[in-house]
Amino acid sequence: ETLSNNLGAKLMALVMALALWLFATGKYTGELSCTVPIEVSFSEGYMLLDQSSTAVNIKLTGPKSSIDYVSDLVGERKIIARCGVPVEGRESEEVIEERVILDKRNFNLPSEVTLDMIRPKNVKLLLVRRETKTLTVALQKRGEPMPGYMITREFFFPFDVQVTGPANILKDATAIKTIPIDISNITPEQNRTFPWQVPLEQRVVISRNDKATAAPVECEGMINVWLDIAEELVSKNFEKVGIKLLEPPGFPYNIELEQKSVNLKVKGPKSVLDKLAVPDVYINVSDLKPPGPYKQPLICKLPPMVELDGKLPEIHLDITTEEVAKK
Repeated sequence: ETLSNNLGAKLMALVMALALWLFATGKYTGELSCTVPIEVSFSEGYMLLDQSSTAVNIKLTGPKSSIDYVSDLVGERKIIARCGVPVEGRESEEVIEERVILDKRNFNLPSEVTLDMIRPKNVKLLLVRRETKTLTVALQKRGEPMPGYMITREFFFPFDVQVTGPANILKDATAIKTIPIDISNITPEQNRTFPWQVPLEQRVVISRNDKATAAPVECEGMINVWLDIAEELVSKNFEKVGIKLLEPPGFPYNIELEQKSVNLKVKGPKSVLDKLAVPDVYINVSDLKPPGPYKQPLICKLPPMVELDGKLPEIHLDITTEEVAKK
């Protein structure tokens, strides 16, 4: 009778109490979905070459005050998924592959916060033994000088550097490249008496089975680069250039040339060759005396910065006295 007395009022009180509890629970319980980075720890003798994911998505529930606190830490990147790869007893292995299964122990979360979801839950890690090796520096350039100009000389220092990286890649590596230097539209006015300070690419690329493989490396320092820019050299042909005789006044002998003209090919800056007239070609006969015949080299007078493209032939000639020539 006591239990059934005022049953309606008692049921109403129960419903109100349940509603109040649900309201209080909803008000003071929080939920958070976020993405946090993965931090991997391992022995100094190794380096992390690859990992299947660098961040994980998590869902958290707990007291609202704690969830708000964790949300602030996530914004400051202070909530991290930490995992380690033990290498004790495996030091002889050049490559170590490990699959890590994540749970709440991998996160620096307050104890009152519940970790309801992790995605992905598994992280694959690839470690390789670190090695230091001396590699040759390869200079990279991008672009072309101003039309009509060219790089005539390039110099850089140092020629080789110490590189630290994965042993399984470095054993086949011979060179490391610089970051590309942009030489687009440079001219001689931009020649530098001081060097470019060029960093190195923090990676090496090797070829295995006709496939390029790249791996990250560590290399400190800068490469000093000097470039000389000059006008582009072009060629120009002159056909049937008459051969002149270089002889002193009153030269008493008669000269007969086997050939009286020659074809020339010269090279030099385009701006100079465009204005170049037919050059003079000589044979010096000042010191010749009968009887002949002789075989003499040709002499070609060219302006500065212009030179012959190839060699001039030697010319056969006969030398006689005037009386013999008249007969």
